[in-house]
Amino acid sequence: MQPKTPRIAINNLLAAVRDYDIDATLALYEEDATMVVYPGMLGNGKQAIRKFYEGIFRLEPQIQHGVEAFTDAGDLTLFVAKWNIVGPIPPNLPLNRTNHHAAILRKQPDGNWLIAVDNPWGPEPPPAGQAPTLL
Repeated sequence: MQPKTPRIAINNLLAAVRDYDIDATLALYEEDATMVVYPGMLGNGKQAIRKFYEGIFRLEPQIQHGVEAFTDAGDLTLFVAKWNIVGPIPPNLPLNRTNHHAAILRKQPDGNWLIAVDNPWGPEPPPAGQAPTLL
């Protein structure tokens, strides 16, 4: 389904992530989108975002989104949600983490909505210093 609204774009993203579908996931990001790939680390562009999701998808976790809110402001929308990730991480350690997710979506010239800025880590501060760019 074409992401003709921010809610459809986010629903498409959640379905693509749930299915570990990297191409469908990346299709929902602007070419030069920015993502907080780890607290304090920014990834710019689809190549960096691909690396982030490839790492997540290798773990095959269960990811669930909770309460969501959309704040519309013309051609921009702020999306916030609480999410939980459960699964093992190498070397077979349990993972059960809850975070807040924030993303800014922008309406494109074709009428579709894509993610311009994505922060799946929420307000978690970087380990130290300023946020370096990953790629």
